[in-house]
Amino acid sequence: MQMTDILSKEAWQALEQEIFERYGLNGRAYDVKGSVFTGHTTWCNRLCPAIRARPGGVSAICSVANQALAAEAQATGLPVVGECDAGLLKVCVPVMVDGQLVGIVGGCGRLLGEGEVDSFMIEKSAGISEAEVAALTSDLRPMPEAEAEALAEELRQRVEAALAAKG
Repeated sequence: MQMTDILSKEAWQALEQEIFERYGLNGRAYDVKGSVFTGHTTWCNRLCPAIRARPGGVSAICSVANQALAAEAQATGLPVVGECDAGLLKVCVPVMVDGQLVGIVGGCGRLLGEGEVDSFMIEKSAGISEAEVAALTSDLRPMPEAEAEALAEELRQRVEAALAAKG
């Protein structure tokens, strides 16, 4: 089974957009391989697209965090709220069918609670200077942990409803 067997690509795109609009996060749906399949992109900050524009940033920050949190979500079958190596919030909600991971839905890109951006890690992995990181994150908004947990629960319920509707 694939994510598009549960909801259409357009429905996943709409959910990504809703995550962006309601929670101010980069809303994303990933397939079982960890690839974005919707073709829809939102950016809630200026740092994330700068990191993703550099191969070192994608592989050392975005991909590593996605794989680690997705593995935890798959192992537990529960949503995971954590941070990427850049220090930004990441929410991963597993989409499981008959105990098998089909994909992940969630969002990323704000500070979690009182968290801080790891400028040193970003400079070493993505080659973005600490001064540039500071400029790119000057308007970065924090998200209280309770709000991140509420989003994770809401997404879990929506995934369950979509799975139930599919039978």
